Formats: sequence, C-alpha cells, structure tokens
Amino acid sequence: MKNIYSFTLMSFIGISAAFSQCAEVPTNRVLLVGDSWASFMNADQTITDGLRNMGHSDKRFASSVVIAENGAQTDDFLTQTKQDAIQQLIDANPDIDIVHLSIGGNDVMGDWNVSWSQEMTDSLEGEVAGRLEEVIEFLKSTRPGMRVFWAGYTYPNFGEVIEDIAPAQTVHPFYSTWNDMGQPTFIQINTILNEFSDSVAAYADDDPLVDFVPAQGILQYAYGQEIPLGIAPGGTYAQFSAPLPLGYPDYPSPMETMRLYAGIFTDCFHLSADAYLTMWMYQAQKFYQKYFMDDFYLLSEGGSKDGSVTSTGTVSSTLQIGETGGNAVATVLSFNTTQMADTTLAAANIFLRRESLTGTNPLQGTDVQVKVVSGSFGATANVEAEDFMDNGDQMDIPCKHGSFAQDGHWVRLDLTPEILAVINNGSRTQFELSIPGFTGGLMTFNDASDPELAPVLNMVYGPTPNPESVNELVYGKELPVYPVPTDGPLTIASGTATVLSVEVMNVLGSVVLQPAVNDKNIDISNLPNGPYVLRITTNEGTSTKQIIKH
Repeated sequence: MKNIYSFTLMSFIGISAAFSQCAEVPTNRVLLVGDSWASFMNADQTITDGLRNMGHSDKRFASSVVIAENGAQTDDFLTQTKQDAIQQLIDANPDIDIVHLSIGGNDVMGDWNVSWSQEMTDSLEGEVAGRLEEVIEFLKSTRPGMRVFWAGYTYPNFGEVIEDIAPAQTVHPFYSTWNDMGQPTFIQINTILNEFSDSVAAYADDDPLVDFVPAQGILQYAYGQEIPLGIAPGGTYAQFSAPLPLGYPDYPSPMETMRLYAGIFTDCFHLSADAYLTMWMYQAQKFYQKYFMDDFYLLSEGGSKDGSVTSTGTVSSTLQIGETGGNAVATVLSFNTTQMADTTLAAANIFLRRESLTGTNPLQGTDVQVKVVSGSFGATANVEAEDFMDNGDQMDIPCKHGSFAQDGHWVRLDLTPEILAVINNGSRTQFELSIPGFTGGLMTFNDASDPELAPVLNMVYGPTPNPESVNELVYGKELPVYPVPTDGPLTIASGTATVLSVEVMNVLGSVVLQPAVNDKNIDISNLPNGPYVLRITTNEGTSTKQIIKH
C-alpha cells in the first residue's frame, strides 16, 4: 500500500516549564452525519486523524451510530428521530460549528437503472437533490451560523471487483446492487455521480453556509492504476497523473482503495480506512485547514523573503530545517503583518507542511527554536547569509503539535507570549526556525508557491474590546451573526426582531461604518481586514457582536 498522501542555552527548568504548557485541550468542532460512508469514517476516526495530519490536532469530531448509519437515505434524516438525535449531540457540544454530511448516494443507486432516459435520470437527481437540500436546511437550523460540508463520493468500482471473482460473480454481496442498476459501465455510473455532484455544487455556490469540494477522482490521482485494468477500458495510468478533481470518469477508483472484509471479499463502493483519510485530507487541503484558522491568518510572502540559510552562510530558496554536510540549516519565513489589526495577540501559531525528508526526522523528539524580528533579519528582507547569526528581537521554544510523520502532514508551532510580543503591524515579521545541535537529517517544507500548501501564520486577537468603549447594551442575549470570519457579507440572526440599524466599530470604539441593512444582511467588504464590533439596534433593544473581517 502506498503512503499517500524552533544562541542562548535554555536551562532545564525553562525547558520543563515549556513542555508543561504544551498539553492540548481538544474540542469537538465537527459533527459527522450521514450514510454508510459516515458510519465507516466514524469507526475509522477519519476526521480526528485527518485534523491531526493537517496541524489541527486540538480539534475532534463527534458522531453516533444513530446519525451515521449504514444504508441511510435522505428521507431518514427528515424524520423526527434522526433530527432529535442530531440536535441533542449539537446541544451537548457547544463548539461544533460545522456538519460533515455524507448522504444521497444510496438514494441514487437504489433507484436508477441504465435503461432510464435522460429525463427520468434528471428527475431522480432532482428529487434526491431536493431532499438533500431539506436535510441541509435542517442542519443549518440546529445552531445559528452552522456550516454544512457535503462530503460527496469518489467513483465506485462495481465492474472490476465483481468480474474479478468470475465465474462466481453472483455470490458477491454487491452483485445485486450492481445488477439492479443494469450492470452499468464505469462511465455510465460515474456520469450519474458527476451530474448529481454538480447539482449540489451549484446549491453550495449560492449558500455561504454550505460547502462542497469535488473529489470524485482523488483516489485515481493518489494511487494510480499500475496494474492493467482487467476489464474495459483496460490499460494503466501513473500515480499523480489523473486530472483533479474528476480524474478519468471512464475508470473506477482503483480496486486497492476499496474496503477488504476479512480478506474474503472486496467492497465495490466503500473505501478502505487509508482511502477515506486520503479523500478527507484532499478536502481539508481545499477547505478545512483554512476554515479552522482563527481570527486572522497570513500566508508567508515567498520569493526571496522565504528560504533557508546554513551555519556557513549558504542561502537557498528551499524551506529546510535540520543538518546537512555538517552544517546546521534554518528556515526563514516572512509574513506581511502590516495587514493585521492594530491590536495585541492572545495566541498565534505557524503551520508548516512537510514536503520531504532525508535521513533522521529533525522534528522527532527535538525542540524547534524560533527567533523573531519585527522588520527583517540581516540587512534586508531577503534571506541572507547573516540571517543565521542574527538574534532578532526575541527567541524561544514553541509547543509542537500536529503531525510530521509523513510527507503531506502539517506541524503546528504554538508561539510563546515572548514571541507574540514582537509581532505587530508596524512592519513585516520574520521568523527563523532551527534545531540547534541536531545532526543526521533534513526536512523540507512546502514553500509559498501554492497557497493551499504555503506556510501559515495564524493569529488570535486579544484582548477583546472593552464593552464600555463601545457603549454595549445587551438585551438578554447576543444576536448571532454569520459567517465569522467574513470577507464582507454578514447575516444577522435576529429572529422575529426587526433590525433598525447597524454600526461597525473598530477596537478603539470608533464608528467606522454604518452599513445599509437589507433584510438582516449587511456588507463590510470595503473595510480593512481586522476585528470589529457590530452594534445592532432592533425594535427589541441593542446588542453587540465581535466579528473578524479577513
């Protein structure tokens, strides 16, 4: 099976104190809901494992056998029993703000047949999509601002798996499912899947609380077809060659990605634990990893301002850490923090994606030393030989979380208060990451060339604005506002109350915008990125809500 996808000595007391502060407090942020795909992901702990691999090891998912059920269809989640179970889990987990939803596949495969006309097929897809939208609307109603991520599916593999056991095809547990559909070819069943996925994608495009990342061909891309396909269309294709996201619709997902039961038979539709994780990590790369960033995040600047430098002064544009040829290697990262709000930070961390490793893993069992400077190391913002010996404004050892076990995994460095004190919006901020005294290996991180894989500086603003500075008057509850963070559009969930006016204030309490209110919707797109407070006046009173514009 293929593997897929921080110059002064610290005292022992200081190091021990740092480690004592590194324990994470996990919170449930995702609710997993749906059919057999959700059921397998629940059993496999796919989302928790994937969150760790994406650097978000402080986050978890919640689910149950009631709301992630084998064989479930959209109708099941329109019943009071299922909806009550979902609401109870959400009420019991106050940090959940997104539902990972897998539903709809059984509806289509349970009814469709190759003999159907396009009109009949379109009608079925429309009916299923309509019920799916009803399910999504319920999930959104469970908590103000709740997001819903529809997981979708990868291509099934009925034909190859079933024909692989010829002449005993009819004894396969999924033979009847395939036969009832009229034994569709790969292109026939994959076309239906793609058409249905396109309809959900169009719905998600129109709703800021609904998200979908097409991933039908991700397993073809991640695994390849190295052994010639035993039935039409036959042939092979190399790993990492299938075009994303749709891959090759005339091929199935590779048989090695299907779940194997006790070594007896291979599933035609459900994935192995590794394959589910591969699919989720692709969706996380496109959505979840940045969704779970906090108040404001920046990608590193890249170009000549990012790179690595050795103890002998050799400069490279590659981001590396460790040791090679007897020379220590440090990574230098630049972030344009002039874009951050004029406020102090409560927390911040750096996310780095492992691209490759040579020799011993430098992050395994060793401390990363972080140096930080407001401005730049050396003479200029470019990575230079003198950067290695520049002590900057502060140095410390961060807490290290996430994963660095495989290529494609993300490590998260939680920065200490001493480091946070240097980060400000007066200039760019540069970091140098090194492992003093380490020998025997070199790790390379992805650079800024691909925004999805670039180093990230994630920030939590704090302290929150003083309520007295914004003349806060709360009338019993804080009105929910979503989505937060936002790139501009906001919806105020005021219930039956009528929104009369909205004032947007900066962290100093000054009114910077009085946006027009259109059916409880406002737009702050023209404001600079940063934290703000909304003062919302309704016919029932006034409330405030802190939001982030990014």
